[in-house]
Amino acid sequence: MIAWLGRLLVVVLALVAFCFAALAVNQGQVALRFLAWETPEVSVFWWLLLAFGAGLVIGLLGMSFVSARARLRQRSLSRQLDASQQELRQLRNLSLHD
Repeated sequence: MIAWLGRLLVVVLALVAFCFAALAVNQGQVALRFLAWETPEVSVFWWLLLAFGAGLVIGLLGMSFVSARARLRQRSLSRQLDASQQELRQLRNLSLHD
């Protein structure tokens, strides 16, 4: 348990250090243009962080749909297996002379 918490602490500290390093390097102000629309000027770090966050959210939503479909499929297959096992039990209990 303690080793797991230690690894988690190292990962969190590495992420914090990476964020500070990225913030220090990417201080340039940029404005993004989409056709006629232009965003306010913000540092490159914040645009990168926003893109990372958006990708993270989109990925989590996509995986939640995939996971939900897999759980539904597993439930359906489990019901089919239970029905097949019940039918097999009934067939084993039948007399051969009937």
